[in-house]
Amino acid sequence: MLEDEKAGWKLTYRRLTSTWASYSGIKNGEIRYVRAIRVCDDRAALFTINYSRSEKTPYDRIIVRMVRSLKAEGC
Repeated sequence: MLEDEKAGWKLTYRRLTSTWASYSGIKNGEIRYVRAIRVCDDRAALFTINYSRSEKTPYDRIIVRMVRSLKAEGC
């Protein structure tokens, strides 16, 4: 999050828990969404997606599906 803020992203949402973190921001008409989860021990899985602000509505459904699919399985 700090690096994106330094790069000019205005964070509009952030949520941190002990097992996952998500945030989103806007910059130059683009939206960035980042989701990270703890997988096992010190390992993590994450995805970052950038898309046009004008495409927010269709991308909302995609992001929800991606968040639900990102799970810690096995160690």
